[in-house]
Amino acid sequence: MLFSSVPVLFIGVLLATFFVQQRFHDLEQSLEKQGEMIATAFSHGIFESLTQRQGHTIPFYAQRILEEDNVRSVAVYDLDGELLTRAGPKMRPLEPGVSLIPPPSTKSALKRVTLSTIRIIHPIYPASSYHPLAAKHGTAGWIEIEVDRSNLLIEEYRSILYAVSALAIAIILNAIIAVRFSSGIGSVVQRLRQALKQIAAGNLQVRLEEDAYGELRDLQVSLNQVGSTLLKGQQDLQQNVHQAEEDLRQTMETIEIQNIELDLARKEALEASRIKSEFLANMSHEIRTPLNGIIGFTNLLLKSPISATQKDYLDTIQKSSKNLLSIINDVLDFSKIEAGMLVLDQAPLNFQEIVEEVLTIHAPLAYEKRLEQVSLFYSDVPTLIIGDSLRLQQILTNLVNNAIKFTEQGEVVVRVMLDHQKDDAVIIKVSVSDTGIGLSKEEQRALFNAFRQADTSTARRFGGTGLGLVISKHLVELMRGQIGLESEPGQGSTFWFTFRADIQNTRDTQEPSPLEQRCNVAIYDHNATVRANLRNALQKRHMNVTEFSDLKGLTALIQNNSSEGPHAMIIGVSPQKPLYSDVANLYRVNQDRLPIAILGNPEDQKVIGELTNRTDIHLINKPICQQKAYQQLLGLLKSSPNPSQKTLAQDNQTSPQGLPGKARVKVIAVDDNDANLKLLQVLLHGLGVEVFACDSGIKALEQMEHQSFDLAILDIRMPVMDGIEVAKRIREMEGEAKRTPIIALTAHAMDNEKQELLKVGMDGYLTKPIDEAQLIQLIERRTGEKVSSGSSQQQSPVDSKTELAVDMDLGLKLANYKQDLAEEMLEMLFNSLNKDKEVIQVLLEDEDFETLQEVVHKLHGATRYTGVPDLQKASNELEECLKLDDQVRVQTCCEQLLIEIDRVLDWCQEHRNMIA
Repeated sequence: MLFSSVPVLFIGVLLATFFVQQRFHDLEQSLEKQGEMIATAFSHGIFESLTQRQGHTIPFYAQRILEEDNVRSVAVYDLDGELLTRAGPKMRPLEPGVSLIPPPSTKSALKRVTLSTIRIIHPIYPASSYHPLAAKHGTAGWIEIEVDRSNLLIEEYRSILYAVSALAIAIILNAIIAVRFSSGIGSVVQRLRQALKQIAAGNLQVRLEEDAYGELRDLQVSLNQVGSTLLKGQQDLQQNVHQAEEDLRQTMETIEIQNIELDLARKEALEASRIKSEFLANMSHEIRTPLNGIIGFTNLLLKSPISATQKDYLDTIQKSSKNLLSIINDVLDFSKIEAGMLVLDQAPLNFQEIVEEVLTIHAPLAYEKRLEQVSLFYSDVPTLIIGDSLRLQQILTNLVNNAIKFTEQGEVVVRVMLDHQKDDAVIIKVSVSDTGIGLSKEEQRALFNAFRQADTSTARRFGGTGLGLVISKHLVELMRGQIGLESEPGQGSTFWFTFRADIQNTRDTQEPSPLEQRCNVAIYDHNATVRANLRNALQKRHMNVTEFSDLKGLTALIQNNSSEGPHAMIIGVSPQKPLYSDVANLYRVNQDRLPIAILGNPEDQKVIGELTNRTDIHLINKPICQQKAYQQLLGLLKSSPNPSQKTLAQDNQTSPQGLPGKARVKVIAVDDNDANLKLLQVLLHGLGVEVFACDSGIKALEQMEHQSFDLAILDIRMPVMDGIEVAKRIREMEGEAKRTPIIALTAHAMDNEKQELLKVGMDGYLTKPIDEAQLIQLIERRTGEKVSSGSSQQQSPVDSKTELAVDMDLGLKLANYKQDLAEEMLEMLFNSLNKDKEVIQVLLEDEDFETLQEVVHKLHGATRYTGVPDLQKASNELEECLKLDDQVRVQTCCEQLLIEIDRVLDWCQEHRNMIA
């Protein structure tokens, strides 16, 4: 209704308005023309009256005009505007500013509109221009007629009424037509709506009667088709639902079966993970145990008087063993990281000492390649922090080792900076820069992936497992830090990492001694970075430092012999340009006026000593360890023969740390492996330690019941009673009154095992293979006594070999050329062979291969430290067959082993006096 009425209403109003306005205009024009016609018609007669002196007729004309329709009032004026006559009431006033009489030049009627009338003034002139008086008089005066507009308003109202009536009739007709059509359309739409409601409610069988016309009929047909299509689709859907339910039921049954299988697989995976961890622990034990003997006895042999060729062979064995140990550590660390078992320690540490220790370890390799190693520890970095010293050292070792490996000339610089600090929490940034080959963008992207290296070709120059950087990345992330690198091919690389740590709240309140405050030191080195490191180290001790970049300056300083000169000189020897002759000449010029220390390597000390024919060349090792360098410098100042230096030294009463004498430390060592126990005894005896050796935990407990020890070293894996159980028994036996430091000896090195060791009351652990420096450090830390190793002077080895069952020369070599030790180990083997032979025969007959493997493994370990190469080979082959479960070869290898045992027993019987 609205849409149909609005257009009609709009058009009707528009047309009605137009016609009403047109009607109003026509009525207005008609009224004006009427007044003009009346004025024109009577103006001629009034002209005659005025010109013929018949003025008495003018009122008659005025009265006659007044009788015309719509005329309200009439007035006649002369040319001067004087009123001659008036008929009717006074005329309505004109608008302000309008003159009563128009200008004389006006020749036609003039309309003036008032509030409710129209005043028409017309000139009085003859009817024709040919009138005799027309030329003489022209216009004789003015006639004004006032026309009333009342009738005009009535006509206008009537016109409006007609227009409104017509518009109303049109709207009514339109409404009737619209209602009629809308009712027809509405009924169809209503039926469509009802049908759609029924379809929406699920009644898809509803159908419409197709009784409409045109598009509505098409809509009815389409709706009926939609209903049919939906009904068919519902039937198909219902069929599909039934099929899907059946398929789902079968799928659920399959999923249930798979869930059961997955649960079993999960349990198998957990078991496999446990087996993997156990395998890693066992593998670590199995590999580290023989490595312990190899590295340990190699170190002992290197201390003995041997030929250059033998020393070269032993160095190769030692390097290969350490490389193998490094690979084992990388694989174990990577496995622990993948299993999420790696846990960091939180203990106080001196980070500067860790950096210096890493550089010191790599000093031989750097010196071999003629590289400078420098550490710059910025002054705002806290030295004492809380963190995992072992893992920090591992990250630094990896980065420094890579830097040296890929650098042919130049330097390797380690910078330690403070990245951020808030209260006692700091973020420390460490960068390792080298001048090596650099890396391209593609190589950098693959660098931190496991088992990936920059160069993977078969002709690559540098080896490695590709795990070092991956392990370092995970360790840094565990420390809540980041790792990255900046590198360009041919321009070197800078690896950096950050880690978070807490500052240890320990303040060093030691005041500088008078010696430090008054000491002036002159330093020289070709490398500016080395000079900066040395300068910072001395200035931290409040020493005055004079820096030289040329040896000529030092020579001039010595020749000047000023009283205000330095108290000591430190001369750096560059690996690239040693300048041995210039340094030796400086010694000659000095003539012991000033104490001089060489900053270099033992080889530099040796060469300069030969050039100067001196044996008192003082050496400060590169890379610089600040505390050690400071102590060496103090020792140099106090030992100087120069009187002025002696006077200076006397001002300070604190003597440098000297070498302590050997202390008598009492240690009990427990290991079920005879070779490892013997090696541990030899190492401890070499350190001046009193050792009580036990091959089982039960014997160790018996010893500790009757006497006290300063330290206990326990192997973890032992039969009957392992090291953990022994440690628990010791703690129960001691109570709270006494606590003997207990050190675990293990080949596993797993973090979870370490935590378990600490929980049961152990104070630390030693990892196989045993490192002598680590052993010394551990004894000193746990007992408070100083120990040191000495070089034993033994007879030179003999390289000849024999085809006999026992090679005494080989046994002597394995015993570090100690005759008593070699004979004792051979006798221990001889005493156990008869029993081992009987056990092996019984186990072979019973086919108890698992126990047989344990017995052969122990025998194989014993043969590694005695001169029985054939027996060792036979036991090794049989052990491999048992591990591979090669039962076909077990019988043959076992027979060969028994033959070799008989040969050794026969030899020992013949040479009984030799080993008695």
